[in-house]
Amino acid sequence: MMKSILVMIMVTAVLTLSAVTQDVLIKEKSITLEFENIHIKEIEFVEGNVIEIESAKNVDIEIIHEKGKLIIKSEEVAKIELELPMDKTYLLFDDEGKIEFNENRVTITDGEKTVVEFRDGGLFVTDDEETVEISADGIIVNDEDEYVEISSRGIIVDTADEQQQITGFWGQLLGGAINFITKHSIGWIGNNPGFIIKHIVNDGDYEGGVMVNFGSDDGDKITKKFHETFQSKRGCNLNVHNMNGSVEVENWEKDFIDISAILETRRSEEEFDKIEIEVRDEDGCTIKTTNLKKNPRVSVHYQIKVPNGVMISNINSSNGMIEISDCEGEMNLKTSNGGIEVENSTGSFIANTSNGRIEFENLKGEAKAYTSNGAIVVTGVSNLKEAITSNGKITVEIDHKLRDDISMRTSNGSIVIGLNPSLNMNINASTSNARIDLNGIEITTSELSKDSIYGKINKGGKKITAETSNGSIKFYKLEK
Repeated sequence: MMKSILVMIMVTAVLTLSAVTQDVLIKEKSITLEFENIHIKEIEFVEGNVIEIESAKNVDIEIIHEKGKLIIKSEEVAKIELELPMDKTYLLFDDEGKIEFNENRVTITDGEKTVVEFRDGGLFVTDDEETVEISADGIIVNDEDEYVEISSRGIIVDTADEQQQITGFWGQLLGGAINFITKHSIGWIGNNPGFIIKHIVNDGDYEGGVMVNFGSDDGDKITKKFHETFQSKRGCNLNVHNMNGSVEVENWEKDFIDISAILETRRSEEEFDKIEIEVRDEDGCTIKTTNLKKNPRVSVHYQIKVPNGVMISNINSSNGMIEISDCEGEMNLKTSNGGIEVENSTGSFIANTSNGRIEFENLKGEAKAYTSNGAIVVTGVSNLKEAITSNGKITVEIDHKLRDDISMRTSNGSIVIGLNPSLNMNINASTSNARIDLNGIEITTSELSKDSIYGKINKGGKKITAETSNGSIKFYKLEK
């Protein structure tokens, strides 16, 4: 036994002596990585600002650190182990595409469009107007012609040629089984961004960049323009109902509503005849994309300018972003595959999306954000009430007296909360599989453990609830 222990100690010593570690202090939040003649053994995400590169002692590794860029290269093929700070974003790119990754996700883009994303134990692919999702929600294929879902609800098929729903006991059993097998076969990849990047870099065709091409070419698109103006009454409600595409609304100084839209298709100009854009005087102004025939392969991207006094009401779309800037109203914003961004606006705000990021910035009024797959970022909002996502990070800054309780919940993601430490509030934070960091914020606690905390800041007051089952919860002090 003693000889075996001595042998193990000697082997460990030899392995330790055969490796050399180099550290690079990186303060930038976004880092471009380039590798030349480098293979990666492992990538680990750690706290701090130091990138650690470990390589064999007998291999020369050159490390070049420029502002926002780190180049690691060798004359001969070398293997390294990387420790990357977890609070930074890393980029690998060339003229054809880009990979962006951090500790939680890998996003591959071709041009400006996200085409592949690994996150939260799932795979999400966007090709033209089609999305494919393998995640906790099931296996979902969705485009304008068909919708297929295999999940714990059962098997649902809705196409131009077939409509079928098997949602009883046997459908749920079969759909759940297929979803379980597929999800768990890919989930471990989605939960290990370092694993994905390692294999991309180690691919023999990789030479410091990434090529992403799903066969789509903007040159194949056929477009058509729409433009109309509308003389609105002060105080009228603006409603936009779009079937497929983005909606952008902003304030301007003129006294009428200006509606511009770009219609796009990859088929033929006859496809435009399958839809109609209607501008109607209903409770103010209603803009609606209407299907004249079944399954039109057309996307409509609205740019709408409104004068002061027009109240933004209901904005609905799918497969596209909703962006609101410098507006007012009781806003109900909903899209099924796309982000929602609202900035510099006044009123009340409810944002819902099933696959996309929600961002609120500089809003006066009550705000609620709900997404099933995406991050939520809130800064400068006077009365945030809820920020809820099932798969994504939540980042919130609170620098004002709370009017109401705030609830933040995610099942797969971290929660980061910036606080003005002079405020009076109660804190209720809990996580199942990570830890809570207070970072110097003083809380008088009534319940405290490594994964939960209940207490008050200063005199106590309205309550902040932060809950996640798979992710850390971090508090920090906002700078004055």
